[in-house]
Formats: sequence, structure tokens, C-alpha cells
Amino acid sequence: MKKMLFAASVLSVMLASIVWALDEKQVSAKMKSAGDNMGGLRKAMGAKDMAAVSTHAKGIADAMGGGVDEFWKSMGMAKAAEWQVASHKAANDLAAAAAANNADGVRSAMGALGGTCKQCHEAHREKLADGSYKIKK
Repeated sequence: MKKMLFAASVLSVMLASIVWALDEKQVSAKMKSAGDNMGGLRKAMGAKDMAAVSTHAKGIADAMGGGVDEFWKSMGMAKAAEWQVASHKAANDLAAAAAANNADGVRSAMGALGGTCKQCHEAHREKLADGSYKIKK
């Protein structure tokens, strides 16, 4: 009976991970959302609007969460997964610093966020002839 329950538990976890796994189209949509929020973030920073900085940073954090790191791992791109986790943390740090009106924290988190985005884009983003992008493996 214990073996049967254990097998059922393992199967449930496996099925849940298959159902919840993101595909390339979903990850591309999340990256587009992160990019849109990055544009808003830059404008908000220029205007010194900390509330808007926090809002856009939260949007980036939301886009960078929800299984994106698992997608990269499933693609055999461990470094991309590391950059994604670091980006997610930096976006959350940025949102918190902006909400606290901590200019030094905002600058630090923005540097970390921009750095991880840049590294991953250089390694894993390919611009197509029509101006769109695709994931470079």
C-alpha cells in the first residue's frame, strides 16, 4: 500500500510539472512583458517617480517568475536559469527600494537587473529580419 501511495504521489508531481511547464511562446510573452515594463521603468526613473518605478519593477518580477527558470533548465540552459533567478531577485529588490524611496538601493538593484538582462540577451536572444526576437539556443 505504501509503495502504491508513493508511486501515485510521484506521478502526481510529474503530471503537475508537465501541466505547469512553460513553453517557448509563453516565455517569449513573459520576456515581452518584462521589456515593456523596463521601458516604463526607465521613464519612471527619469521622472524620479518612485511609485511608478516600484510598479514597473513588480511587473518585471512577475514576468520573470512563474517557472521561467524551469523553462531554461529544461532547455539545457543552466546559465540562463541563473540569470533569470538573479533578475527576478533584482526586480523584487528594485521594487522594495523604490517603495522605500531608497535611491541608493534603486541604483544598485537597477544595475544588477540591467546586468543580468544584458548577459542573457547577449547569449540567448537573436534578432530576426522582421525586427522580432527568438530564443537562441
